[in-house]
Amino acid sequence: MAGLYIHIPFCRQACTYCDFHFSTSGVYRSAVVDGICKELELRKDYLDTNELRSVYLGGGTPSQLKAVELDSIMSSANKHFNIAKNAEITLEGNPDDL
Repeated sequence: MAGLYIHIPFCRQACTYCDFHFSTSGVYRSAVVDGICKELELRKDYLDTNELRSVYLGGGTPSQLKAVELDSIMSSANKHFNIAKNAEITLEGNPDDL
């Protein structure tokens, strides 16, 4: 079983316990989304033809992204990876953003 983790490094505020890379500024958000899509393209052969059973968008707070940005990332993942029709797709979210 293979899965895909996509790190979304944007947060509304810094948490003192967090050791992940993150930013509370959205200045480079579109550039980061484009970079994630490019990385998915570059890594497309990493899993050969294995079917992905899960896609997890974590971070940071992926719910900080706009729907069009999430669509761009998921479209790229679907284009470059074999995602199972019944795959578990999870978006880590902050209740304030949902």
